Amino acid sequence: MIADAAWMEPTQPGDHYADYCQWPYDPPAPTGGKLRQSSLLWAALDAAGAHPNLVAACRELRRVLGPFRTVYGVKLQGGRLSFEFYFYDYARLDRDLSIPKVLAALSPYVQCNLPPVEQRPYFMFSLDLDDAIVTGQSPLAEIDVYLGNPGSTVSSGICYAHRAEGLELKNFYFFFDARSEQRHIADKVAASAHLDASFDLDQILWPEMVDCGVIVVANKRRHDGIYFSRIRSTQLGQFFERAGWPAELRGLYAQYARRFDHLLFDIGIDYAVEDGGAVILKSAFYGLL
Repeated sequence: MIADAAWMEPTQPGDHYADYCQWPYDPPAPTGGKLRQSSLLWAALDAAGAHPNLVAACRELRRVLGPFRTVYGVKLQGGRLSFEFYFYDYARLDRDLSIPKVLAALSPYVQCNLPPVEQRPYFMFSLDLDDAIVTGQSPLAEIDVYLGNPGSTVSSGICYAHRAEGLELKNFYFFFDARSEQRHIADKVAASAHLDASFDLDQILWPEMVDCGVIVVANKRRHDGIYFSRIRSTQLGQFFERAGWPAELRGLYAQYARRFDHLLFDIGIDYAVEDGGAVILKSAFYGLL
């Protein structure tokens, strides 16, 4: 059970507001007396029964890197919650926020012996943390690194899995303006090895979400994904319902949704098609720590 009020983190003057790509936005409602996005991370960690070291590792990231420099993702797959953390520095080779810097911050809790990739022009990287990693039972054996795609007429990124044996191509991401590029979005989703031409795209391009800011279409190794960026707080509640999130978190959010109405959120799903219908393989929401 989520501890009463222990998960709540109030807003403060000077808070930073940005989406999961660290692109800033102006809050759509007054911020005073509201709750930070990090509140939902603490609630999810509590709901997952996460080891105290995982909570401590999150707090150490914020202490060392500074507030709002870490993007968290809470993922639901197979009925279980998991946690991924993302770090952006668009200066690339001149970056300040690097993999070694994050690993140094996590060193009290995380062991990682991956070789350096600091001469690669990545603009973002991410890593998954779980109880086994933060208690020393398992090393951190994989970090995802993201590179740009120069020459593309569509804003896009390429993800590689960085493991001991080397870098392996993993995912492609394509960014579209949700309002002005609706035709391009539909065409990109439909241009999939996993979809028949007769497939109803509304099963993926959820009508209640398509008025967001940015839609990202992802091509992954075994399936596709889609992300709705800069949705409103009411839409986050709809997402929790539609994607079947745990009742404990759904109920908590419904109770306090008005204290998140100053925020814009980002959500995503990985999906497959079975018997002509879309099946959610994994869903996630994102926020700033």
